[in-house]
Amino acid sequence: MIRRLVVLFLLVGGALLLEPLRVPTEGVIAPRSLFLFGILLLTADTFGALAHDLGFPRLVGYLVAGLALGPSVLDVVPPGVLQDLSMMKQLAVGLIALLAGAELRIKDLVERYRTIAWILALQTAAVLVGLTILALGLRPWLPFLQGLEVPALLFVAFLFAATLTVNSPMVTLALLTETRAEGPLAKTTLGVVLVADVLVILIFTIAFSLAQASLGGATASAPEILLRLLREVVGSILAGALVGGVLTLYLRFVRRELVVFAIVVVFATAAAAQALHFELLLSLLVAGFLVENVAPVRAEPLVEMLHMMAVPVFVIFFAMAGADLRLQTFVVLWPVVLAGALVRVGLIYAGSTAGARWGRAEPVVARYAWTGLVSQAGVALGLATIVADRLPRLGLAMHTVIVGIIAFNESVGPVLFRTGLDRAGEIRLR
Repeated sequence: MIRRLVVLFLLVGGALLLEPLRVPTEGVIAPRSLFLFGILLLTADTFGALAHDLGFPRLVGYLVAGLALGPSVLDVVPPGVLQDLSMMKQLAVGLIALLAGAELRIKDLVERYRTIAWILALQTAAVLVGLTILALGLRPWLPFLQGLEVPALLFVAFLFAATLTVNSPMVTLALLTETRAEGPLAKTTLGVVLVADVLVILIFTIAFSLAQASLGGATASAPEILLRLLREVVGSILAGALVGGVLTLYLRFVRRELVVFAIVVVFATAAAAQALHFELLLSLLVAGFLVENVAPVRAEPLVEMLHMMAVPVFVIFFAMAGADLRLQTFVVLWPVVLAGALVRVGLIYAGSTAGARWGRAEPVVARYAWTGLVSQAGVALGLATIVADRLPRLGLAMHTVIVGIIAFNESVGPVLFRTGLDRAGEIRLR
């Protein structure tokens, strides 16, 4: 480990000293971006090993490495490079979505549907209502709520809450893969976060349309909003079914070079999602789910390949997610950000605990399910970016607060979930 750290120090020092690497270049992926991307991955992998040795989840090390090399600290990997490498993050999201869908089995859903439904319903309702009330109570300290009339004030506060309701399937799957956790807590948490993603995207779309209309933006009637939601959801499901069919045919008749084929499928689906306006994450979740549970072929080769790719894929995703975090956001508004983050944790605890009890879950699920629902990552950041881009008058101010809360949740959530899995006795690999 000492040799590795010395090599890493020399590489990072060289990147800081080589001024030509700071000069922008043209091209699909510039050479300097690939060089710095390699340094980022090496640093993340090293920090992940250190975090594991210290008893923390590896992904915490990945996040810290990204934060350290990103624009907030050393600026070894500047924003331009992150933009240049966005396709790598997109690939990571797609492969994780395929694996998550394949890990969601009908048998587990049927066995635990009551528990999953109650936890999902009560924790979502608690966070939505609680954070809306909190935002209204903190109105004097929230710049995006100042000067708004009553209807706009309510709808914007609701949009703020809806954006922070999302959980993180990426963190959940990364920790379950790292620890090889098995048991009721692992199965319930994975089911909740995957189904919650679909539900929260629907809630966010409604909240965004209402807020935009109340602010005098492009208005949309209730039928138009429902039609848009239906089109996006149905389109994502149909796209996922089509991708699942393609994967099924490939597994049945070819079954070679699965890594290359999976990468091609992800990029092709991403291009189609951008052109046809459906959700990449949802479509690939559906594809993985159908191949594992419905397709008349053995999906083990695909699942095994995805598990083999899981570690490098998680390194890419969480290192880049860490680089996207902005410490300045937390420093400037730390009292409001900390209050929002802690209240959200409390609401998740209350909602998930009540839901687990009403759903007649096992004692370990009732006690520790909340630990797996705190984390936020890529999806939450994506929704925050939509707010910043499409609500020009107040979106940037809301984005600043939301990203600060996400940074807290992204840092603390994985540690909480690993602790919960450990206390539930479900970790198989230490």
